[in-house]
Amino acid sequence: MPPEKKSPGKPSPETSDFQLRRPSERARKSLPVANAEDKILDAAEFIFGHFGLRGATTALIAKKAGIAKAHIYYYFNDKEDLYCAILERAMKQWARDLAALDMESDLATLLRGYIHKKVDFSRDHPFLSKIYAMEIISGAPFIGEFIETVSTPLLIEKCARVSEWAALGRIAPISPADLFFCIWAMTQAYADFSGQMAIMKQKRQLEEADYDTAKATIVQLVFGGLGLTVEGGSGPSA
Repeated sequence: MPPEKKSPGKPSPETSDFQLRRPSERARKSLPVANAEDKILDAAEFIFGHFGLRGATTALIAKKAGIAKAHIYYYFNDKEDLYCAILERAMKQWARDLAALDMESDLATLLRGYIHKKVDFSRDHPFLSKIYAMEIISGAPFIGEFIETVSTPLLIEKCARVSEWAALGRIAPISPADLFFCIWAMTQAYADFSGQMAIMKQKRQLEEADYDTAKATIVQLVFGGLGLTVEGGSGPSA
C-alpha cells in the first residue's frame, strides 16, 4: 500500500532527510553478500523500468542481480519497499539538481548547464525516468508527499527568481513554472520515448551524438523563447 500521507502544515523535510520507506530490520544484522544492496537496486531499476510495479517480481530482480531471492529481504521488507527505494533514488537526484541551481549566476550558463544535466540523466538512467513517469501516470500514490513537501517548495523558490529576471528585463515574460515543466518534458522525453526515437531515426538505439544534438536543440528552443542568445549572452534579443 502507498505510505500514509502526513497531515498538512508540518515543516518541509530536507531533500537528504526525506524517506519513502523504512529500512529493513534485517539489514542492520550481518549481511550475506558484499555490495548486494547496490546490485539489488540496479537490478530493480531495470526490472521496474521494464515491467512496472505490478509486473515486476522479486524473483526477476534477484535473477537480474545474480543473487538468491532471499537476500533481497535482508535489505528490503517487500517488493513495494524496494519500489519506494528506487523512487527515492530518482526523486532525490531530481531535487538535488533543482536545488543546486545557482539563481544568481549567469542565466545562459545556468540554464544550459541544467538542460545538459537533465539530458545526461535521461541518457544514463532511462529506467529511473520511466519508473517516475509510470508513477506519475498512476496518480503518484507513493511520491505525492515528496512532490508536495520537497519538490514544490524548491520549484516555487526557483520560479520566484525567474519572475524577477523577467521583471528586470533579463528574459522575456514567461510563466516560470511552465518554463520548468517544458524543460523537464523535453529532456525526459529522451528517456521515456528513446525507443520511439531510435526507431524513427532508423537505428537500434540512441547514440551519444543524438544526446548532444538534443542538448543543443533544447537549449536553442528555450533560449529562443526567453530572448537569450545561444552563444551565452543574457537579456531579450532585439
